[in-house]
Amino acid sequence: MCPPDDGLASFLDDMPPVHIDRSLNHLTRVPTMKGRDYWLALRGGRPMPARADISPRDMREFLPYVGLIELASMPEGGEDYAVRLAGGKIEEVFGSLGGQPIGKTLPPETAARWRLVFDEVRRTRAPLVATSRVAFNNMRHLKQELFIAPLGEDEQVQMLFGVLDIWPVL
Repeated sequence: MCPPDDGLASFLDDMPPVHIDRSLNHLTRVPTMKGRDYWLALRGGRPMPARADISPRDMREFLPYVGLIELASMPEGGEDYAVRLAGGKIEEVFGSLGGQPIGKTLPPETAARWRLVFDEVRRTRAPLVATSRVAFNNMRHLKQELFIAPLGEDEQVQMLFGVLDIWPVL
């Protein structure tokens, strides 16, 4: 999935690899670049911006690509992630994610891939870029570029801010 020095686990050899870029300098898609620049501007000198800093009005140019992900406590114990907001471009591919835990709305392999990336952002409290073929409903003809970053206060991650662009490739 990722180079061993990234510290992310690998699994399911038949899944498309996920390439991680912590430098944030290799984005190729306009929405993800705008999302990165927006997050960096909001962050300023802090480790991360707060959820209250995010304004849909300020994200008009790339709002269809935005996802807000929160930590969800599971009734049976443990935690998962729930997509609180998924822009229209995200829902075109993944359908309505409806605020439910990703383990209930996505196939297990896809949910596991998302968790690996989300966990890494929470663990490091730092943004990253993940690029891969889409591993959902046999849509490997699509490529995705995700800018994903923490939101929180007092160095505690409370939510994740993501900008995801998906496009067809040959």
